[in-house]
Amino acid sequence: MAPRGDIAFARPMGGVRQAFSLEPAILHGFLNADECALLQQYAAEHMMARARLAGGMSEHAVRSAGALWLDDDELPWLTAKLVRALSDLNREHFPFALDGFDEGFQLLQYDGAVDGASRGDFYDWHIDIGTSGTTMSRKLSIVVQLSDPADYEGGRLEINAGGDVKEMPVTQGALIAFPSFVLHHVSPVTSGRRFSLAAWVHGPAFR
Repeated sequence: MAPRGDIAFARPMGGVRQAFSLEPAILHGFLNADECALLQQYAAEHMMARARLAGGMSEHAVRSAGALWLDDDELPWLTAKLVRALSDLNREHFPFALDGFDEGFQLLQYDGAVDGASRGDFYDWHIDIGTSGTTMSRKLSIVVQLSDPADYEGGRLEINAGGDVKEMPVTQGALIAFPSFVLHHVSPVTSGRRFSLAAWVHGPAFR
């Protein structure tokens, strides 16, 4: 998935070093119910593979979910909305130097326990920055809650930004953005099905 040279994000003012918080930025109502339903339908109509770890490794003890990769030009309306929202959030909360989406987006499906399994889909504690390929330049992680919270149990996104674990909102359409080096996880889904969208904004190395 090639970088997109036509995607531009607001950058901090030149020469001005701004403080930032490790706490996540939350944008409620980023997507409406119809847009969330459209993405869930898109996932249902395409083949979802088992999600892998950064670098392409498969480790079911760490991550269990269905995943569908999207190029950032596959759904132009979604990319346009993400760029607008993240440009503002980055300027107000993080002021990172960002270049664009170098690896597209991921639609994720977390199912509750079935067929006698001890637990449903989950993603154990991890950070999103990797040690190879495009994962090395991840700077800002995004999760968008696509499911109505009444459709599933468990499956909570929790973030540990500085030793204090916080549960993120489950409101449908909410966008959560946080630095890619921050610990986070998705607790096991105990029943139902949870859909979410994940994306990563890339940029030059932190200095």
